[in-house]
Amino acid sequence: MRAIIVCTLTLLMLSVACRQDADLHLPYEGDRIVVNTFIQADSPVYIRVTRSEPVAVLDDLQFDELPDAQVALLENGAPFAPLHWQQINGRGYFVSELPARPGQRYTVTATATGLTPVSGSDSLPAEPVVHSLSALRTANSIRFILEDPAAATNYYRIRLYKADSVDGVIQPYQKIDFRLDPAYNNNFADIVSDSYYKDVVIHDERIAGKEVLLVLQTQQQVNYDYVVAEVAGLSESGYRYLQSLNNQVENGQDSTNILGQPIKVYTNIENGYGIVAGLHARRIHCRVR
Repeated sequence: MRAIIVCTLTLLMLSVACRQDADLHLPYEGDRIVVNTFIQADSPVYIRVTRSEPVAVLDDLQFDELPDAQVALLENGAPFAPLHWQQINGRGYFVSELPARPGQRYTVTATATGLTPVSGSDSLPAEPVVHSLSALRTANSIRFILEDPAAATNYYRIRLYKADSVDGVIQPYQKIDFRLDPAYNNNFADIVSDSYYKDVVIHDERIAGKEVLLVLQTQQQVNYDYVVAEVAGLSESGYRYLQSLNNQVENGQDSTNILGQPIKVYTNIENGYGIVAGLHARRIHCRVR
């Protein structure tokens, strides 16, 4: 459970702290409250609340924290758990005293002096069904099976980790750069890339209700003892946010598009900026053969 909590915090910090130097000329609509939280099932809720300001550099989001803001967390419209301010790795968060519960809908509201009150809501998705993880030493391939439910549209984020056994417990220690293997993943031909990533976000448009074998090609040969695969079910809002964030970063890294139009990151915060998104991660592991 602690590993999943750390992973959620890492995702949240990355989503509010990316930096890519590129001059921007964006219209500024005035100071607003910025709320960022990815709510992981069975984990405390970590809410980052800051004040927006004009941005001159892409993702130079060094916004002022609002530790005195009035922040509330609701579950299905009713008050859920008290929040307390906590510093984690130099950043401030409002942290819930209770873990979020699977399948519930959560709303975050925030008010601060001189700023318009904001709110954002999302539901926690179902836990993904994944199994049969396997990897061969000195190969460049890791594979597992994903069972996609037919009842709803589903979105996933995939990560791979090198891992060790510590006192009998498998502990991930480093992310693996990988891509969808173009020789096997015909269902995702539109997102198969020549580049390697530390995570890949997909939706089930072409695999709805099916059991599929996902074959992931690693950038480096597999030369470690254990592999951990993490598959997180995402809400639609979480999927749209991560896709738009990735598109913005790639747009900023494209040297041929420096003067192109910046890509706006998706937000579901009413009267403000940021994201409230549901996340339900599952990890499986295997010994490298």
